[in-house]
Amino acid sequence: YYIHIPKNISANAPLIMVFHGYSGNALNTLQTTKFNQLADHNGFAVCYPQGLIDQKKNAFWQVGYSFHKGFEVDDVKFVTKLIQKLQSEFKLSKTNVFMTGFSNGGDFCNLLSCETEDLFSATAPIISCFMEDFFNKCQMAKPIPTFMLNGTLDSITFWNGDMNNIQGYGPYLPTETMLNFRVQQIQYENVIRDTLRSHDLNENTLVAIEKYSSTHSNNQVWMYSYLNGGHGDPKYLNLEEEIWSFFKLYLN
Repeated sequence: YYIHIPKNISANAPLIMVFHGYSGNALNTLQTTKFNQLADHNGFAVCYPQGLIDQKKNAFWQVGYSFHKGFEVDDVKFVTKLIQKLQSEFKLSKTNVFMTGFSNGGDFCNLLSCETEDLFSATAPIISCFMEDFFNKCQMAKPIPTFMLNGTLDSITFWNGDMNNIQGYGPYLPTETMLNFRVQQIQYENVIRDTLRSHDLNENTLVAIEKYSSTHSNNQVWMYSYLNGGHGDPKYLNLEEEIWSFFKLYLN
């Protein structure tokens, strides 16, 4: 893993875990995102863990893809132990821990939200899915504030899911089902809708924003639907800043 600790960081500072995608790596994720700069300005630590290598020589997080069934890898345990180590070593907050990830890393955030309780204060899975296997085990999980972004024309993580396992990853749910599960978890009562467009008139995408909230709890679900978007996020969206603005709501 790589860890970024800003100079003059205060004791009990927040920690954000950032998980790379399938075939990605921790160093590239560190170099191509803006979390270190945000950390320097806002006084939090950022950790970029590195997944193990599979039979295709690609780094991955074990979320139960069909071609990873034979790998006895407990990444949930690895991340739990790593967070405890970082909290002890750098005197970081025991409560203000957040996670985000991209593609396979976003899927891993979904898995972690199901299999860890009270470890993370909020989660931001980006271009992610819920594998059917762990979704079915997640029904009793404690609700967690969630920020999501998915593209409607994504050719890798299908917006409409892949319950028939056409791709070979294993069955995974449609984005709408994933969203409905999250908003039902928090027993939402209110939703605020907005849109974000590029200043480029030739850009044929937009981001439809839905912010679900509940008076029963402090939990919110923010859904950023990348309309006509693929397996990524639009350049006109300051994604890392949006994620941090969401996480800040859950600092304590």
